Amino acid sequence: MRLKNTALLLVLILSLALSPTVLAAGHKIGYNYFGNAGVLITLANNSKYVIEAFGGTAVSVDNQFSVDKIVTDLENLIASGVDGLLVWAPTPTLYPVISQMCLEAGVPFVLNDKVPMEPELRAMLRMNPYFVGGVAPTNADYGRALGEYVVAKGYKTCIVNTSQPGDPSDEPRLAAFREVYEANGGVILDIVRSSGTDGGKSQVENSLIAHQNPDFIYGVGPSFAIGAIQALERYDYDTTVVTSGLEEAVLDLLAEGKIEVANGDNWICGTLSALMLQSYLDGNPLRDENGEAPIIDTVGFYEVTAEQVELYKRFFIEEHPYSVEEILSFSGPDFDFAAFMELIENYTLENRMAAKAREGKVTIEELKAVGINVQ
Repeated sequence: MRLKNTALLLVLILSLALSPTVLAAGHKIGYNYFGNAGVLITLANNSKYVIEAFGGTAVSVDNQFSVDKIVTDLENLIASGVDGLLVWAPTPTLYPVISQMCLEAGVPFVLNDKVPMEPELRAMLRMNPYFVGGVAPTNADYGRALGEYVVAKGYKTCIVNTSQPGDPSDEPRLAAFREVYEANGGVILDIVRSSGTDGGKSQVENSLIAHQNPDFIYGVGPSFAIGAIQALERYDYDTTVVTSGLEEAVLDLLAEGKIEVANGDNWICGTLSALMLQSYLDGNPLRDENGEAPIIDTVGFYEVTAEQVELYKRFFIEEHPYSVEEILSFSGPDFDFAAFMELIENYTLENRMAAKAREGKVTIEELKAVGINVQ
């Protein structure tokens, strides 16, 4: 009888060990990043941090700044046997191709940092049972906030340095900025567009010949701000630069006074998309109020001032804004869509700095000294 009971106990232990709940920690998750640039690496590392926090295996591919490589690289990740994909796709035409590819392979996928604006593309994605969702910043508000800032400063003329038309991040930023700025009498002298691999430096240099000494240049993303600053080095202008994006190079330029103002969210969508996929693979898929795979484009942002740069780099660049313990708490049956949205709504500079204070990594006095007021 004792042997029989022992055998039954062993069977029970084995069945528990092989259950989906227990195996959930071992997911092999693939993700692509567009190239070896600060913003893209930060986004990718934020995803990797979550995958590894849950004990998973992170597999990445570098698209080497080639849109054409994205589909091939994702196919290679599928062939390697990943359990799910975190997809960064800058061109809306890629979404149907990627969706079909994942449908045929039976691989769940999340759109990471960029989601389609078009209702028909969103509907198409949601028809795919392997589409888990997508998460992106509130890009229009980025541009709107900077538009309001330069209007308040009294700036009247500018050059915009941005990507090619259609980018899901940059186009909403530019449209909202333009609406606010031009409605208040501002004049956009030129909209410079490039691939962004060199930040549009040479194109801005040419624009500055025709449009001398504008009040400012709006770099719609961090690489475009850096390209604008490099272009301005050739000219004795009083032109300042504003941007959206908080990569380390931008923070350094902000501290040096070469960038006047910058806003961003530290590409936290890399973290959020990985949490979304982790929940799905753990058998706890997030569903919006309509019972559909959520497509979220409301992730907020904050402004970082020159005096806050040192602390920001310490807690957002040198380490992840969330501790591993916090990441692991964003899981399980109680972590539903409402909890996910609460996480997004609470993501602020003050919220994260307060958490670091509770961990004993910074004092309330240090935070107050740079204008960060926390409870």
